[in-house]
Amino acid sequence: MRKRQIIIDCDPGLDDAVALLLAFAATDRIDVLGITTVAGNVRGELTHRNARIIRDVAGNHPDLPVRAGAPRPLVRDPVTAEDFHGTTGLGGLDLPKPKGRASRQHGVNFLIQTLRTAKGFPATLVVTGPLTNVALALSMAPDIAEGLSEIVIMGGADTEGGNITPHAEFNIFADPHAAQAVFRSGVPMRVLSLDVTHQLLTQDEMVERVRALGSRQAVIAADLLAASNRLEESAKARNAPLHDPSTILALLRPDLFAGLKARVSVVTEEGERFGKTIPEFREDGHVEWYTTVDADGAFAELIGQLGRYPL
Repeated sequence: MRKRQIIIDCDPGLDDAVALLLAFAATDRIDVLGITTVAGNVRGELTHRNARIIRDVAGNHPDLPVRAGAPRPLVRDPVTAEDFHGTTGLGGLDLPKPKGRASRQHGVNFLIQTLRTAKGFPATLVVTGPLTNVALALSMAPDIAEGLSEIVIMGGADTEGGNITPHAEFNIFADPHAAQAVFRSGVPMRVLSLDVTHQLLTQDEMVERVRALGSRQAVIAADLLAASNRLEESAKARNAPLHDPSTILALLRPDLFAGLKARVSVVTEEGERFGKTIPEFREDGHVEWYTTVDADGAFAELIGQLGRYPL
């Protein structure tokens, strides 16, 4: 069976970093074509640096393209989340500097170039940060939709409310105008919103099971998960949801997730509902809005994949 080709658009970020390590572990089923980064959890220069660090940590991918994209949202003022991810975005963990020089190619141009060449075998775009790069690429080159099999998004909330405001989830709140443009594009999508990621709470016992795998990559993944728990507990007194890794888990084990077809809009008018996602559930919707997950199965898949790294 041919591997699924994916591009990961992200803003690392503790949980983005775990998602990257998970994707790189599943090399028998996933072919990562490249990584694009966007300003979000921290400033754009840091998300680009962090993605390069995690690529290097994963090993065996020294030439994988990592391209920096949009340094700010389309319209609104920038917003970041250092309170949850630390000033560097990786929780202050002691990780090596990225190797080699950063490419000057813009992330949006990389998306356009790569998706145009993927039209014969469309790729999956996995988005774990604000949707700025994706909105820009689709606006500049609408034909790239032919090179997309689907977009898998971590973002939004309906029944769970928000995590940055009472109504809005961070990735959508950070650039709601971009999110609105992407949801209106008509490209098939799957959405991992807070409705489902809040069912995936990372217990300390699970962190230690990841650590016990013993590889360098698994230990770093455990450190990232533990840092997420510490930051989440300091704010809300609960364990951290497995937000961004849920996208990769949904690719690997879609049978663990269930949802409803929907069309999704975003509130872009200033006010208390700014950045809120509104799913309209209907059979002709092009968005699969996940509502439930087998949490035990998802964590078992996480352990199984991270266990593939060599000791």
